[in-house]
Parts: sequence; C-alpha cells; structure tokens
Amino acid sequence: MKILIPRITDSTKRRDLSEFANKVLHSWLRLPFSDDPRIVSCRILETPDALGMTRRHGLLDVSPDDAAIKVIRKLNGRFLCGKRVGVKRYDAAAVSALARA
Repeated sequence: MKILIPRITDSTKRRDLSEFANKVLHSWLRLPFSDDPRIVSCRILETPDALGMTRRHGLLDVSPDDAAIKVIRKLNGRFLCGKRVGVKRYDAAAVSALARA
C-alpha cells in the first residue's frame, strides 16, 4: 500500500522518511509465519502549485497492507523534521489536488 506524507519540508530527505516509518515497523511484533513489514520504496515527489512554487511530498510503499495501515494510524499528526505532518493512504487524485492548492 502506498502512503502519502504531503507538504514535507525542503530539508527532508528520503532517509528521514524511511526512518520515520521504520519507528513503527521495527517495533511491531508479528507472528513467525507472517511477512515482515518493510518499506518497498521511498520517494520524494515534487509538484508545482498554481503560483509556480514547488511542493514536496513523501511517498512510501509499505508491505504488507496491514503494516501500512498501522504506519498511517501511528504517525499521522507526528513531527517529521520539525514539522507536524499528515500521513494518509496514497490516492493519485489527491496528489493532483495538492498540486493545484
């Protein structure tokens, strides 16, 4: 499942995003026969807004889906690189709406 972290700071790096999510993933005990939760990919998207300014968003692909749901629930509203961030399920329409905002 893909997770969106909209409007991250300019100083936020991919490493910061993965460490942010790994706080939840590494502390989670799972049954021995289940897949280990992991970050499949981590990217920073840059989208121009209506004024020509570039906005940055974090995009994580977390597997399995139940781990992604837990990451969203635990990290939504927490601080990342000094800024409170929202964490939500990725929706391509949501990203295009953020670009227009």
